[in-house]
Amino acid sequence: MSRDIYSIIGRLNARQQEAVMHTDGPLLILAGAGSGKTRVITIRTSYLIHTGIRPGSVLAVTFTNKAAREMKERVRSMLRGGESSPVISTFHALCLRILRKEIEHLGYRKDFTIYDTSEQVSLLRNILSDITFHDKSFKAEAILERISYVKNEIASSGIAGPDNPLSEASARVYPHYRDALKSMNALDFDDLLLLTLRLFRECPEVLRRYQERFRYIMVDEYQDTNRVQNDFIKLLAGEAKNLCVVGDDDQSIYGWRGADPGNILNFGKDFPGAVIVRLEQNYRSFGHILKAANSVITNNRQRMEKSLWTDRGDGPRVHVFKAAGTEDEAEWVVRRMASIKFEKNLPDEDFAVIYRANIFSRPFEAELRKQRIPYSVVGGTSYFENREIKDLAAYLKIIANPRDNVSLLRIANVPRRGLGTTTLTTLSEFGQAGSIPLFEAFGKAAAIPGLSPKAVEAAQTFFSLIGRYRELFKKGRDMGGLLKMLIEEINYRKYIGEVYKTAETAFRKIENLSGFIDSMTHYESTDPAPSLHGFLETMALEDIMEERTEKQKRGVTLISLHSSKGLEFPVVFIAGTEEDILPHKKSADSEEGIEEERRLFYVGITRAMNELYITYAGQRTKYGKEAPAFPSRFLEEIPAESITTLDRFETLDPEQEKVCAEKFFANIKAILGD
Repeated sequence: MSRDIYSIIGRLNARQQEAVMHTDGPLLILAGAGSGKTRVITIRTSYLIHTGIRPGSVLAVTFTNKAAREMKERVRSMLRGGESSPVISTFHALCLRILRKEIEHLGYRKDFTIYDTSEQVSLLRNILSDITFHDKSFKAEAILERISYVKNEIASSGIAGPDNPLSEASARVYPHYRDALKSMNALDFDDLLLLTLRLFRECPEVLRRYQERFRYIMVDEYQDTNRVQNDFIKLLAGEAKNLCVVGDDDQSIYGWRGADPGNILNFGKDFPGAVIVRLEQNYRSFGHILKAANSVITNNRQRMEKSLWTDRGDGPRVHVFKAAGTEDEAEWVVRRMASIKFEKNLPDEDFAVIYRANIFSRPFEAELRKQRIPYSVVGGTSYFENREIKDLAAYLKIIANPRDNVSLLRIANVPRRGLGTTTLTTLSEFGQAGSIPLFEAFGKAAAIPGLSPKAVEAAQTFFSLIGRYRELFKKGRDMGGLLKMLIEEINYRKYIGEVYKTAETAFRKIENLSGFIDSMTHYESTDPAPSLHGFLETMALEDIMEERTEKQKRGVTLISLHSSKGLEFPVVFIAGTEEDILPHKKSADSEEGIEEERRLFYVGITRAMNELYITYAGQRTKYGKEAPAFPSRFLEEIPAESITTLDRFETLDPEQEKVCAEKFFANIKAILGD
């Protein structure tokens, strides 16, 4: 070890030490908000290796690329120079790595590509156009959401669900969707998990090999796992059951995408004799904030008992403010923020406004602009959703996997090369009739009746272009240079100038092209075995995890409750704390729904380090009209002794006003020179 592991462990509290030094058998670490969870699991990973366990036998799984990178860096700093590292990965990256080696057992080729959401939607739209429905109102996006949810929930190849028209439509579409993906040797993100689970279930020898390799397993954020992930981990843990899961059932807020808090609640039943360690000391927040959080969350019935505490002291009470309306709420929040900032000399980055969804950001953005306070909205459009990036990615995908029809159809006529809808339809029909991939039909264009000489030439030229770059990329040298050469050969920059009429927009899009080339060059320089498939995988996994919080660089943070999980800010404003918003009206009809909404509020409260403000309005603008609004039932669950109710015109208490006035006049004197 580069540092003495025992001196590091000695700085942990008693419960943290217990979690770190338990090595064999099932272990559940119930890690409350702000309890030092990340530090515990990284030290525990290093401690396992210190005890003599081979690093390659240790597997740590988390949900985001950012968390995996941070964990790798921390563990690496605690290992001796030259000592190999454990495997630290996201679920999707781990399953992708396994499938890239083993997927032929399931009848796929190893050169499969991964479809993102827009490509899935395009495929479903094509399928829907070929199927007759009595009800034409279903959108591809709704069916995709239903398919994805059920695939992650039931972990089977069929799509079942409630007896309603959307479920029936999804069940009818799914076999066509599944077969189309397989025919194109493509997977969606759900398949990365589902097919790995199927592989383990159908191929015991493959499962045994990975069980023997990964003898010690840790899973972070276990409350966010769905049924597929839970079943996958239980299989991988095998008979040894050296499984440590870390999480907080009180922060399970992703039920809408399949996360099941029952996985962590039932851990003791799934693994009899499991040791449970509760991390309840909070290092983030003052006492009144924690009292509010504890009092709210104890109203949930489905939870494991725990209570956060701190030795930081009580600190300020939780401030609650009732605004007259939507705009009034935003004005008060920003003015209050400006007062605190001036009084305490805090940077803009210390403040966050947290709301139910990004649709609520508008009035706060407008008011911050008015006050000339810089801000960042977390959760904007992903870089990978830009049209030019998706076009180039489609070129790379068809170069990597010629069976990828969705990518092929996207860029066959981009830039325009004389392959219009009629020509592409003729090529598709020829391919279907001969049971050959669409790309091969391009190469046989001269033999297809009905194609004009110009269309034949365009198809064959495109076929040659892709074939040539397939050979170049197989050599795996200077991939960034090859991408730049491809962009120039197809005149894509000129195409950008034609599509985007304003010079400013076109310039920004061309800058994105340069950034994409740079990202490929960076990948090639840092990956020990670079390949086109490897680059596409890196790009796909970055996209699926949607780590948009990294984009935030400056100013006040505007962020949704869901996106705020895992973050912390000295001063937090939770806005729009009203019935039908929090809890959401769609969740108010079931106890399970209300409990998840309460957990969402709990997550928001525990983001605050020093000061917490909670606001609601007497009226809320909805669909352009003012409508009465009522305070959330959750506000009544906060103890009165931890609350201060603020008046509309109240900004600072008298003592604070005196301090601010003194600072103000001191500044004026400095400017005027006494």
